[in-house]
Amino acid sequence: MTNNLFEKYFTKYSEGKSPDEIRAGGRSTKEYPNKEDASWWLKHGPEMVDRWIDWRSNSGWSIWRAPDGTPAIELGLMVDMADVPVKMGIDRVMVTPEGEIVVLDIKSGARTPQSDLQLAFYAAGLDIAYGIRPKFGTYWMARTGITSSFIDLDLMPTHKIVDMVKIFDATRRAGLFTPNFKHCTLCAFTQICEWRKP
Repeated sequence: MTNNLFEKYFTKYSEGKSPDEIRAGGRSTKEYPNKEDASWWLKHGPEMVDRWIDWRSNSGWSIWRAPDGTPAIELGLMVDMADVPVKMGIDRVMVTPEGEIVVLDIKSGARTPQSDLQLAFYAAGLDIAYGIRPKFGTYWMARTGITSSFIDLDLMPTHKIVDMVKIFDATRRAGLFTPNFKHCTLCAFTQICEWRKP
C-alpha cells in the first residue's frame, strides 16, 4: 500500500522533470552509482513513510493546533522580524504525551543537522504569530524512525533571532555575501558562483 502511494506521488512530483532536476544526494555506491536518485527514492521512500506511520502510531505525540484551529502540519507563517517579512514552513508542531509543545522538523538525510538555528527560527515565528514559544525542538530522522535529542530553544530566544534578522538584512542591503564553502553542494548558484570559478 505505502509503496503504491509513494510511487504515485513521487511520479506526480517528477512529472515533466529531467533526471538532473531531481536532486540526487548522498554518496555513489555500487548499487546506486548515481547517488540517491529517483530509483533510490522509489525503493527507500516507502520505508521512510512506514517509519513515520509507526512512530506516529506508537509515540503518543499529537499534532498541535494553532489558536485559530489550524493543525500544525506544514504550518506556513509570514511574520515580521525587525520590519523584515520572514516566511517559514514548519513541518510539524507536536504535543508530547506530557503536554510539552515541540517543534519537529522531518529530515530524510543521513545526518542530524549540526545547527539548530532552523528550529529556533520556527520557535520565534510561533512566538511572534501566536504568542506561544515552544521550549524544545527536535528532528525526526526518516532513516531511523526516531527523534533526535531535545534541543533547548530557550538558548536562542526570540529577541536574538530578531537581532540576527536585522544583521542579515543589513548585510544583504550592503551587498556583503560571504561564501560558505561547507554547503556548496546544497546551493542552487554553485554553477555561476564567482567563488567557485578557478
